[in-house]
Amino acid sequence: MPENITQEPGEDSLEEELERERREHALIDEEKLGMDELEEEHLKRERQPGSPAGR
Repeated sequence: MPENITQEPGEDSLEEELERERREHALIDEEKLGMDELEEEHLKRERQPGSPAGR
């Protein structure tokens, strides 16, 4: 029967929690950048229709 391995509270779990938060923030930042780029492309397409709209 394997022994129960207990983890000291606040040791590795704190480091793991911080690493998880860093990854989440990085993903959120990537999503924001991606959305900004998508919005930019969308606006470019709106400004460049087949016929000039402002003339």
